[in-house]
Amino acid sequence: MVFNIYRRISVSFIISGICILLAVQGTVSGYTGKEIALKLGDAEFIPLNGTTNYRIKINVNYSVSDPILIGQKVNAVMKVRSADGTVLKTTSFHSGFAANITGHIQLLTNIPKIIARNITTEIVFTDLNKTNVLSNTVETLPHIANLKTSESMPTITNTT
Repeated sequence: MVFNIYRRISVSFIISGICILLAVQGTVSGYTGKEIALKLGDAEFIPLNGTTNYRIKINVNYSVSDPILIGQKVNAVMKVRSADGTVLKTTSFHSGFAANITGHIQLLTNIPKIIARNITTEIVFTDLNKTNVLSNTVETLPHIANLKTSESMPTITNTT
C-alpha cells in the first residue's frame, strides 16, 4: 500500500511537471508577430564618396501593442535581398534597444555598387536573440539620393 501511494505521488508530479513545461513553452514561443506595428518612414541609397559602396538608410516608425514589451530589449533586422530573393546582407543592432510605446529606428548598411542591382530590403522586429518575430515585415525599395551622372545607377525592382 505504501508503494501505491508513492507511485500516485510520482505520477502526479510527472503530470504536473509536464503541464508546467507546456505552459512555459507556450508562453516563451507565444509571439504572434503582431506585438509591434511597423511603418516605413523613408528609405534611400546614398553613394559613399571615395568608395565603391552605397549606404542603404532605412527609417522605420513603430508602435508597441503588447505592454509586456515596453521597456524590454528587442531587435530590428534588415535583410538586403537580390532579385532572386537571395539574402546579400543582414544587419541588426548588436545589443538590441529598449522598446518604447512608440518610436523610430534607423538601420544603416553599406553594399558594394557592383551587387546593388535589383535589390530590395526587408525589416522586421524580433526578440533580443532574433529568434521570435514580433512585428509585421516592411519591404522597401531604397530611393537613390545624390547620384552623380558619372555613377551607374542601381536598378531597383518593385516588391508589390
